[in-house]
Amino acid sequence: MIHDRFAKGALALALGAGALGATAAGVTAVALPTVSGAATSPLLCHKIFGYLTKTVTIAKCGEAQAGAHFVGTDLLSGGTLTWAKSKATTTYTGLAVSPGQGTCTTGHVEYDFTGTVSADTSGYVTVGDGVTYDVCINSTTNVVKLVKGTTGSF
Repeated sequence: MIHDRFAKGALALALGAGALGATAAGVTAVALPTVSGAATSPLLCHKIFGYLTKTVTIAKCGEAQAGAHFVGTDLLSGGTLTWAKSKATTTYTGLAVSPGQGTCTTGHVEYDFTGTVSADTSGYVTVGDGVTYDVCINSTTNVVKLVKGTTGSF
């Protein structure tokens, strides 16, 4: 029983870390990246907020805790983030689609963004990384908030 829990935990660790793993005869081999100073992908951001018609901020982003800001309209098609602490930039492209109200409260519209990092000078992300986030936008005030219970991924 203990062995089974250990094996499942090791396999979950291997899969969760994006590592390569192989299981043979109950033994799990795991290869984890060891590159020092490299971006850890994805960079998860726990706050996205602002105004569609002004500026949007992403914050609480792993090693980039100070976050970044960008032009609000870039929220729907991609653009350039300027990281608060370093002033470095990350450019990404993609498209937001709307399922209507979705999981947002009345008076808000949900937009689900999927894209790719196309350029980076920050070191927080890597060119080619996926970018995803789901936001609610107030139909009257254009206030933007991350969908409750989700994170943005850069």
